[in-house]
Amino acid sequence: MKKIFQFIFGFFSLENYTLRNLAFYLLVIMCIQYIPLESRAGVSPIKVATMAVMPLVLLTHFRLSKAIGLVTVYYLYILFTAYILHGETFRSSTIIYMLMFLITYALFYNLVWVEKVFSLDVFITFVRRFIYVLVGVLILQQVFILIGIRVFPLINLTYEMRRGGLSAYSISYEPSTLARTLGVLYYAYLKCNEYKQGHAVNIQQIFNKEHRLVTLGILWAMFSMQSGTAYICMGVLSLYFMRGAYFVFSIPIFIGVYFALSYFEVEQFERATNAAEATMTLDANEVREADGSAAARIEPLLNTINKLDIDDSETWFGHGVDYGLNVSQYKKEVMIGSINDYGLIGYILILILLFSCALDFFSLGTLMYFIGIGGGTGNIAYGWGLLMIMTCIKYFNHHHDSVEVEEEEGAIS
Repeated sequence: MKKIFQFIFGFFSLENYTLRNLAFYLLVIMCIQYIPLESRAGVSPIKVATMAVMPLVLLTHFRLSKAIGLVTVYYLYILFTAYILHGETFRSSTIIYMLMFLITYALFYNLVWVEKVFSLDVFITFVRRFIYVLVGVLILQQVFILIGIRVFPLINLTYEMRRGGLSAYSISYEPSTLARTLGVLYYAYLKCNEYKQGHAVNIQQIFNKEHRLVTLGILWAMFSMQSGTAYICMGVLSLYFMRGAYFVFSIPIFIGVYFALSYFEVEQFERATNAAEATMTLDANEVREADGSAAARIEPLLNTINKLDIDDSETWFGHGVDYGLNVSQYKKEVMIGSINDYGLIGYILILILLFSCALDFFSLGTLMYFIGIGGGTGNIAYGWGLLMIMTCIKYFNHHHDSVEVEEEEGAIS
């Protein structure tokens, strides 16, 4: 029996360069959605097959880490509240599916932080190429739309957008998801180039020869995909440049863009603006009236702020598996993350995991997590994919000096 296990695990005893390729693969497969093979909704068989193999890879390269410890604590708590406290609603399929995401994330964390599969330059090159692919497929879809072909599955153009125009979604399942993915990728590109050069990237630099194509690609995608989420992502990204002396030069540019978009009455921009203004009131009804689509992501946060009852035991331990999905949206009870299902304790534990492994608290990444991803994780692949990108940003934020030394020594040898 021992020899059989050694034979099986031998297939997963990957060398370092192969581990790097595995990390690349996980980033890509978790962030994209090729609808002809994966479907637009529901569980992706490709992602499930990928995650099903990850426990074997983790076992063959097991090294105790922060992520493994925190994932274990979080999952044990989930089992406690879902099975012991709310056994009547327990669903093994949901709990096992969650475990697959957690193990896959823990493995990815180990690849980046323990195995150190990425150098700074390698990761920047990957992010640049990933952006090129996403924007390139989007442009190809838009060309097909212009010539009258609105459904062409080979390039992931599988359904016609109701909003018309050039609205498309690249290798994703909707424009808003593409917007979030591109927003996080461009943020990673800016931060990692900042670590590489030792100071923040300024507006002038993003249009120089080295970065021009990436920047123009992002701008085209964000303004042409016709998504209100894209405008919100651009607003968050613009905060990166609001620092030091460049703050003075940035303000007129952003004010000019704001009034230009308002003047031309861009529908998605108006929706984004209305949703942002309504959110400031902290009134879920206002957000719902301003933009029903945005309300689905913003309303849980507002419900958490306005309706969280710390005297209720179910607030702390939840109502059981999938309660958040079963609550009618008309009751306006859905809260952020999985508080409805596993309680505030569970949400605190997942935040500890994410801020320990993926997010720096005082960063735009944190803002993107709460505004873009919705402040939760859930069993949603692209959300975990974006957190994997954030994990890389956090790693280079804390290790870029030593990484540069290692790269120099490697080059000399």
